[in-house]
Amino acid sequence: MTDSGGSRRAALLRFGLRALTAAFFLLAALLLAGQFLRTADWEATLGTVERAAIATAATSGDSQAPGERFQPAVRYRYRVDDQEYEGTAIGVFDWIYPSRDRAAAYLAVHGIEAGTRIPVYYNPEDAAESVLVRDIPWQRLEVILAMLFLVMLPVAVVVFSAVDLVRGGGSRRGDRSRGRFW
Repeated sequence: MTDSGGSRRAALLRFGLRALTAAFFLLAALLLAGQFLRTADWEATLGTVERAAIATAATSGDSQAPGERFQPAVRYRYRVDDQEYEGTAIGVFDWIYPSRDRAAAYLAVHGIEAGTRIPVYYNPEDAAESVLVRDIPWQRLEVILAMLFLVMLPVAVVVFSAVDLVRGGGSRRGDRSRGRFW
């Protein structure tokens, strides 16, 4: 075995490990998106919002976030096949807001206020599972950052690792002229 064969093998191993790590990140992104997309085929019925308020969000004792946090709290009723159900979920995830105004704005943007009739999206396999909002909230910084981190970072790692492998991988270890990647 020659030195170049060993360095080529080491470069392939590094590429494989980076690709495997990237695959785990992409799987996490798919699972996150799947939580939103699973409601895409849910059926809709009209429901009535009985309560729409802003509640103080419960935080864990080890939370590092200063100040109070708020979240919309709703209760709505809807009927499916002559059976009445009650729901409290607005979306797939319960979002927490830094101010009462932002939580109230979320309700207002989606037309959720007490006494209004609103579409309720329910799981046809379990009509007790429902949401009022089924879209991906791209305006949320958490969603944007999660997608950037879980999708763009792994793609960049695989692309740069492939380029590094093609350019010689481990044989360029001492070469600083091209901004060595790892």
